[in-house]
Amino acid sequence: QGIWFPSLAPPPRRKPGSAMSDVVGPMLMLPWYNSAPLPDKTEPPKAKSIGFTVLSQRLERVLAEQLFCDVVFLRGQEVLCRAHRVVLRRNPTLNLQFEPGGNGSVAPSEVALTVPDAVSAESLREVVRLHYLEVDQIGLGGALDASRPALLAAVDALKGRTSAEEWRALESVFGVFQPHAVASWEVLRTAVATERFADCALRVAAGGVLVPAHRVVVAGVGDGHYFSASLRWPGGDGAAPSVSMPEGLSQEALMALLRLRYGGDDVDLDCVLEARHFAEILDWPLVQKLIEDRLEALLADAGQVDAESLLAVLSHAEESLNMPPRLKVAALSAAIRHWSKVTEVAAADDSLPRGRRAELGVMSRIRRRDGHVCSSLEEYLHAAADDLVEWESSLGSGAPVAVRKKLDSAWEHWHQMLFEYGYLFGAATAEQWRERVAARREAFREERSRKMGAEMRLPAGRVWFEATVEWREVPQNAICPGGLEYRFDMQTGRNYARISA
Repeated sequence: QGIWFPSLAPPPRRKPGSAMSDVVGPMLMLPWYNSAPLPDKTEPPKAKSIGFTVLSQRLERVLAEQLFCDVVFLRGQEVLCRAHRVVLRRNPTLNLQFEPGGNGSVAPSEVALTVPDAVSAESLREVVRLHYLEVDQIGLGGALDASRPALLAAVDALKGRTSAEEWRALESVFGVFQPHAVASWEVLRTAVATERFADCALRVAAGGVLVPAHRVVVAGVGDGHYFSASLRWPGGDGAAPSVSMPEGLSQEALMALLRLRYGGDDVDLDCVLEARHFAEILDWPLVQKLIEDRLEALLADAGQVDAESLLAVLSHAEESLNMPPRLKVAALSAAIRHWSKVTEVAAADDSLPRGRRAELGVMSRIRRRDGHVCSSLEEYLHAAADDLVEWESSLGSGAPVAVRKKLDSAWEHWHQMLFEYGYLFGAATAEQWRERVAARREAFREERSRKMGAEMRLPAGRVWFEATVEWREVPQNAICPGGLEYRFDMQTGRNYARISA
């Protein structure tokens, strides 16, 4: 998800023959992130592929399965094809007013349209399919008529495969397929966004309000199973069945969801969290993704979001078990970046536990110091300790003092955060953690002292003393480097030394 610690980033460049410890500056610890080398060149942005809109693809799949149709095309008494009035209404030539069917092949709720004998079933299905096509406007500059050339190209391809007599027969039903005629077709998402030809009603639990809808839109082939299952219940296949909405879904959130399901892209921020929750229940994954993308973009610029909204999004992310990790990271990062204003609201709100609020406060201080955001204080401590241990394990026996100071300073900060962790989650766990880290660091120091003693060919019984920024006892048989500060304890008779500040 693009955060955390660059432990696997390449080390800073050094001169040939020099030791890794000669590199002055943090190596694997957190501040190295800011100086990690960028790639020499970046790939040019790929051109967006032009395809059909999500609404167009979904409706076309429903048409292919011949589901929820209310128009039937007849050649004599033979049924050639079925379709949906709410889609075909974009063609002003078609007469879609209800007239009872004339034979047993036509359901009482279907409109029957007769086609000439010269029209084949294959050509008819191709022409009907054209009404379901709409090219994604984003890839074509956003113009409302941007999909017309693609639609006319499909018309020309069909005309090339059809005889002149059959083409004239098709135009007698659907109108002429000239550019000016096709341009008069309504935009698909505008055509379906209507209460005309509604064949079901969505019942809101609170108040029992009925919202007209179209089965071809709310249900589907690969999604919308909440509605597909409801419509299979006894009475669900009637002329205008009613589908009960889940408990807790408000009318405002339902209308916001319907606007997105019907091809809109404007997310209502007033009920964005409620809409996201129920989009999953209704099995509208693309609507859910659209809401999540909008929410993530909003969190990326969280400076414009008020503290109450940020806290609400964070609480929702903390409690949700199925929210995408990237969205949880965005919510947490936004709240931590603006914790100074969120904490005031959180103190008067019970949506976040007190311990979690304290932990987020510590993580906010970490972000201000190092610029990093983690999901928890424990995760930060684990990652930082791993990086620092890796850094210390690569430290040579003759590493410059400046490098040792930076390493010790980083460890000091880590111990401060460990103290905060112990205060929040228990001193015993923190102390065990501190002892494990101290044992590993001492093992590294002993190994470096041994190597330094071997390099200097110290006499038997003599050891090399490695100083830190903290006072450490100097053994009686130790040899110390120059430039240290010393202290003598008059009570115990022991000597102590440290790196000069």
